[in-house]
Amino acid sequence: MGKPEIDLSIIIVSYNSLSFLKDAIGSILSHPPKASYEIIVVDNASTDGSAQFVKANFPAVRVITNERNFGFAKANNIAIRSSDCRFVLLMNSDCKVYEGSLDALLNFMEENPAVGVVGPRIVNSDGSIQLSCRRFPSMLNAGLHSLLTDIFPNNPFSRKYKLADVERNKPFAVDWVSGSFMLIRRKALDEIGLLDERYFMYAEDVDLCFRMWKNNWQVFYFPHASVLHYIGGSSKEKEFVSCFRMQKSIFYFFWKHYKNSFKIILIPFLAFVLSMRVLISFIKSIFNIRSLSGNEER
Repeated sequence: MGKPEIDLSIIIVSYNSLSFLKDAIGSILSHPPKASYEIIVVDNASTDGSAQFVKANFPAVRVITNERNFGFAKANNIAIRSSDCRFVLLMNSDCKVYEGSLDALLNFMEENPAVGVVGPRIVNSDGSIQLSCRRFPSMLNAGLHSLLTDIFPNNPFSRKYKLADVERNKPFAVDWVSGSFMLIRRKALDEIGLLDERYFMYAEDVDLCFRMWKNNWQVFYFPHASVLHYIGGSSKEKEFVSCFRMQKSIFYFFWKHYKNSFKIILIPFLAFVLSMRVLISFIKSIFNIRSLSGNEER
């Protein structure tokens, strides 16, 4: 296999998120990396004119138009397969990069060849830090976090899972980082395989990082690069549908990785508590009750 054509492929999957997408692309063009790069937008059959707008206003951006909404994992894989690069950046359409962020992440990867995935510090529009690096969920913690987060957001299970009490002022190894903005070493991705397309949305980032660690590739959180993320901005789904897909993905993650271990005996418990989370979300949607914990971070 020859030398990759470019250093970085920046992949943005978009579904009816034009207002965010144009700012995401604009931020990259305003703060580009020094390395060679390309931007690929994968449009999941949007009806808001996203693909046409990008083609007309950002001619340097490559646009892949899907005939239907394939979901996050499959859409990213389509772009990854079409690219020839050393690093892949998965970026939500509701993210914006800051000056120097892309260079800082790429430099970190160059200096740390054992790292397969790195995630930056992700901030909200009000400047607060998103808890975008987390532990792999155990069946017990995943169940209790899912069940309690709406009614008791600051519960100890959720805090442990989200690493809420961990200092974030220097790089450190973590179980997984958010797929809303994730830099991946192509060599590592080629070794472990692409995103699992059985995840339509949510938990594909957990799964990818789990497989990275399983194959001796490290995952790091790097706070010296920052990006802005408007949580939920790239999703036009109703909260109930989003919640259902989240719980379905979590269940699949555990079934996929633990079905051949003794942990399988906890699957009925996990299924029950995840179903309760969906039920709570359904009740809230009926009465139009706003979530106490806000939108779920990716």
